[in-house]
Amino acid sequence: MATTTSANVIVPEVYEDLTQAAFLGQVRVLPAAVQKDTLVGVPGDTVHFPKWNTLGELDDLTENVAMTTEALGQTESTATIKEAGKAVEITDNASLNGLGDPQSEAIRQFGILVARKIDSDLIAAATAAGGLTAPLAAVTGISWAEVVGGISKFGDEWEPSEFSGLYIRSELFAAIMKDSQFLSAHDGNAGNTVIQSGRVGTIGGVPVILTNRLATAAPAVLIKNGALGALYKRRPIVEQDRDILKRTNVITTNVHYAVKRLNDKGVVTFKVGG
Repeated sequence: MATTTSANVIVPEVYEDLTQAAFLGQVRVLPAAVQKDTLVGVPGDTVHFPKWNTLGELDDLTENVAMTTEALGQTESTATIKEAGKAVEITDNASLNGLGDPQSEAIRQFGILVARKIDSDLIAAATAAGGLTAPLAAVTGISWAEVVGGISKFGDEWEPSEFSGLYIRSELFAAIMKDSQFLSAHDGNAGNTVIQSGRVGTIGGVPVILTNRLATAAPAVLIKNGALGALYKRRPIVEQDRDILKRTNVITTNVHYAVKRLNDKGVVTFKVGG
């Protein structure tokens, strides 16, 4: 008597649905930055950021005595427009015989990569030399007292609603969660605003947002609204080309932009031991 076993039949391999690729380092700062297209159609590769200097306080006046005039001046800073991009080449065999749609997946990832790239450059601009700094005892710890030390750098210009967030590395998360001033987003008492990606709660009325794009030596940064800018010469585009000899499709993306810390007094970087 013969028994039909798996050895007698063709056993197909089983594939689950394709999962999307996961990225390390999500977009955190870009949504809070000023984004403009004022560079579009304008020649040149260097962006100038002019600003008015601040006048002094009002003078006390004496009757019949002429006022003393004060010069109203301007200063400027610059940023260089840069180009970033990515290309993928897909053979016909890969498209026809492989699982899923590699072309659509490439375009999906392009969008994420562009945002991550600009976000990373904004963080670098935020923490660059020349801005305000505050000391931090350790890369694994941050307290309300240290946050207050950073807040003090803004002088009397402290209004929680004017800040986009306190951005911290994940190593600081456990410490800040234990602080009595921290309100977790999961408790439902951290404000009724729309939850930003990466937001874990608030401290002192300011959103706390996780991002490991920050350097370990400067694992936290407090940013005011409008302190950072992303200016586009050309926003991201996707282009496709066919190589009929190789039977491949090439898909590319590129973006032309400049990032800048627009307000040196609008960012405080917390530096370990500094």
